[in-house]
Parts: sequence; C-alpha cells; structure tokens
Amino acid sequence: MSLKGNVNVKTSFENDAFDKDQNMKPDDSDDYDVSVASGSFYRIDFSVVMAEIGALGKYQILLVALAYWITIPAGMNQVASVFLAATPDHRCALPPLDNKTAYPGLSEANLTELLPIDSRTGSYDQCKRYNISLSSCDGSLDCIDDVDPATFVAIPCDHGYVYDTNVYKSTIVTEWNLVCDDLIIGAVVSAVFFCGVLLSSLIGGNIADIFGRCPTMLVGQICMTAAGIGCAFAPNLVGFAAIRFIIALFLQGSYIACFVYVMEITGEKWRTFIGINVQTVFAFGYMALSGFSYAWRDWRTLQLAISFVPIPFILFWFFLPESPRWLFTKGRVEKGKKISEIMARRNGNTLSVDVWDRAQKAAELNDEEDDLENYSPIELFRRPRMRLVTFNMMFNWFVNSLVYYGLSLNVGELAGDDFINNTLNGLVELVAYFFIILTMDRWGRRVLLVTCLLSGGVACLVSTTVNTFSGDNQDMKNTATAFALIGKMAVSGSFAIIYNYTAELYPTVVRSTAVGLGSMSARVGSIITPFTLQLQYILPWLTSVIFGVLALLAGILSLLFPETLGNRMMTSLDEAEGFYKGVKTEIDLNADGKDNEEFRTQL
Repeated sequence: MSLKGNVNVKTSFENDAFDKDQNMKPDDSDDYDVSVASGSFYRIDFSVVMAEIGALGKYQILLVALAYWITIPAGMNQVASVFLAATPDHRCALPPLDNKTAYPGLSEANLTELLPIDSRTGSYDQCKRYNISLSSCDGSLDCIDDVDPATFVAIPCDHGYVYDTNVYKSTIVTEWNLVCDDLIIGAVVSAVFFCGVLLSSLIGGNIADIFGRCPTMLVGQICMTAAGIGCAFAPNLVGFAAIRFIIALFLQGSYIACFVYVMEITGEKWRTFIGINVQTVFAFGYMALSGFSYAWRDWRTLQLAISFVPIPFILFWFFLPESPRWLFTKGRVEKGKKISEIMARRNGNTLSVDVWDRAQKAAELNDEEDDLENYSPIELFRRPRMRLVTFNMMFNWFVNSLVYYGLSLNVGELAGDDFINNTLNGLVELVAYFFIILTMDRWGRRVLLVTCLLSGGVACLVSTTVNTFSGDNQDMKNTATAFALIGKMAVSGSFAIIYNYTAELYPTVVRSTAVGLGSMSARVGSIITPFTLQLQYILPWLTSVIFGVLALLAGILSLLFPETLGNRMMTSLDEAEGFYKGVKTEIDLNADGKDNEEFRTQL
C-alpha cells in the first residue's frame, strides 16, 4: 500500500504548462496577485470553488488517471527485491567434482549426497560440506571411497557456491554470494532501501510544498529512471545499495506528491475512493513486476527494464495543471483562478461570478486553521487521551507496515511459483481495496480496522502452523500459502484504512503532524522487516508467529480508537480531547445536504 508511504505534499518546481484553451502550458505573467505581493494574505475555502467545478468530473478523472501512473513504478520498485534479491537453491562448490567434462556421470543428486544433512530442513545443508580433500580426485570417486565416513566433519563452504539457475539466471544474491554467513548483508541492503523511503517521507512533503506537486512528480520520475539505469550497471554491492537508496528517495517523494495532487483536485465526496485507488494502481505495478521478472531472469536486465517504466509520465506531465490549492497557498492567485475556471469548463460547468467572494468569506469562518504550523509533534503527547491515541496509532502503523512488507517480500519462501505468488499477492490487495471502498463509509473505520488486523493475525498463525506440520504433503503446503495470501489481503485492507482513519482522528491543527508521525512509524516497521525475515532461517515458524501475534495485538488495541464515521473533521485540540472522551461532533450539512467540512488529509 503503501507505496505505502507518507501523504503530506506540496511541491514546487512550478509546472507552468497550461494553455487556457488547448494544452496546459501557462504563462507566468499573472503569477502573483498584487494584494498578496503587498502583504495581505489571500485565503479561500477551496471546497466552495470545488463544489462548482465538480467533485469528480470527466476532466478530473483524466488528470487523476495520468497522475496515477506514478504509482506503477512505485509498486514495482518497492517489492523489486523479491526478484532482484531472490535466493535460489544452492550448495557448496565441490571442485573438481563440479567439472562436468571430467565427471560426466555425476548428477546434481549424486553431488548433494556428498553433503551433510541440515537437521532444520531434513535436506542437504546448503552452507556446509564435509572436510574431504577432493584435490586428489582425477576422474573417479576413489578419493572419497577410501575415506572413513567416521572422520567426516562438516565445514563451511570454502570454495564458493553453486546456484540453481533453472528459475533465475542471476540475482544480487548469486552475484555477490549473499548466502549462509553473509545472509544478513542482503537484509541490510533491503533495509537501506527502506531508509531512503523513510528519509523521503520526512522531507518529501516539504519539497512538494515548496516547489509544487507537478514538478515534484516530474523530477522524481526522471531521477528514478536515471538512478534505475545506473543501478543496473552497479559495479559492486555497495554501489547497488547506494543507488537503491537514491531510487527510494525519488520514488517516495513523487508518490507523496501524486497522492496529495489527486486528493486536492477532487471533491470531498470522492476522496476516500480516489485515495484508496492510489494504492490500487500501486498493486497493479506490484503485479506487473511478475511479468517483467518472468521475461527477464537476469537481475541487471530486469532492473534496466523497470527503470523505463516511469518514462510515460514525462509525457503525461505536459497535460497536468498544477494544483489550484497549492497555487493559492503560494500567492499565485490569478494562476489558481485560471486553472480552476479551465477545470470547471472542461467538466461542462461554469464558475459563478461571486464564487471567489463566497470562498473568501467561508475561509474567514475557519481562522483556527491559520495556526496549523504552530504546533510541534510534542503537542500530540500533552493531553492524556490524545497521548494514548497517538501511541496506539503509531503502533498500528508500525505493525501494518511490518506485516505488509514482511508478507510481500517473503514470496520466495512460499510453496509454489514465485511469479504466480507475487501476482496473487498483488491481486489480493485489489480485492482488499475494493472491499474497503464499498464498506468503509457504511460500517465505519474501527470495526473494519479491527476485523482486518484480527483476520490477518489469525491467517498468519494458521499458515505457519499448517506449514510446520506439512512435511512433504504438497496440499498442506499449498494450504499454508493460501492462508498467507489471506493474511496479506487482510493487512492490505487495514493499511489502507489507517491512512484515512489517522487523518480523521486528529484536529486540523495537528493533522499533518499526526499522519507524518504515523508514516514515520510505518517506515521503521519496513526497515525492520528484512531482519525479521531472517529469523525464519533460525526457526522456520518464528517470523510468521511474530507477524500474527503483532497483528492480533494491534487489532485488539484498535478497539480503543473512537469511531469517526458520521463525525465532522475536528479543528481544535480541545475539541479532539473531548471527542476521545465521548463527545460527538456530528457533520454539519448545508442546505444541499453536503458536508461543509473540507477533508484536507495530507499524507
């Protein structure tokens, strides 16, 4: 789901491509309103204008579809390590027995019989061999037959490794031998990528606020392409990890800008639908990765191929106007008005003459929002009820991210084909998002969040239990895989819910801060994920048990959250504290039965 990432954006490399009547290439002659330049602050309630533009007209649908493209390469790169860092079956190299010319009669099965048995798996040990001197072997196995088996001692592989190339021609694991004692290095490389996501989550929103949404998306996609190409030619593991870190920076920054952009150009009625569908398209990118990986089995070729996926957006950018909301916050009033008028006209609507006056008057009624940036994250912990909600919220984000990415990146350990399993992992996300879209505004946030987390936790525990006792029973292994997919579907749903839920749990003055803190907690969870996955090589059942228990605990604690369905967005800290104590704040409807409260979720 996240790129299951942050949503706190406003960027600023200004996209000035907006022609009034044709394509969108604006001029800069009307960038700043005189009143703004002279010091007075032009402030409007854009929801008033949006009501006349249309909540989701045909033109907005086009813009949203174009912006959504960004989430496709985001989905691919977020889980690319499933294939880039896949670990095929391997064993110790046994020179000269590996020489097929000298030993044409030795099959792979014959060679593995010369290896110790791994008590954990019951198969041959992939990281050890017997301390038999093979240097005297000259075409026959007499060098082994003459050795007393009682003297065999298992030792680490000292001549390198031999990898199964039936599925993957090469991965970073096979190229740099990230197996056995060096297994942890692969986890570090994956963690470095998620550190890039964390850093970008912290600064990406500010960059978008400074330079604008569209420029941030454009620069992010260009740099992702350039860095991706460079990554395909990385000369060593350090270079690979460093470039993957850079890819993560631009990936997350442009993902954040995309999320905020589509939320800002659509009306409140459709924001749950539009916001969750950002993650839906992300899942399509996730699934498309399976096709790319199937076609290109060499990691360098695969990395090069997915590097070109962002390029179509560079063409789309010329048709994307900047967000009018952002333009107004930057004092570019005339430009914001022009784009708003074009959006209305292309939707088949016309803005009324007095719409701007009404929008200004509506904004004056909400002066509390002027203090939005005056509160630090510490404010989330000052009041007793808000403090408990905040700790609970951070834990929920952490668990959702840990379990989501754990189940996503662990595809290689499931029974069955990696390519099919990865596709199914993306498919169950689509099912989850569709279900959430249909039910979240009917059943409420809390009941769905609790249900998803508890279901996901139980599925993880059932999966590992069945797998532990499966032995050689393929049907039981397939059943374990099915429950793992159910767990992924459930956690995908809870991850989608927590975004909107967090924004609704907090008042306007700290809403962005709260969502940012939650996202940071999620990033910590994703950074820990690769190391959690390593635990299954010590105890096969431990990783899934951790996922299951944490999901169950998060689900139980979610019962403590207040339900936000049917309550208007809060504006003050005291109002929020009262809400946590049970004081309801019902939605204020205008004469048309529409909610006047503007949903300004910034992720």
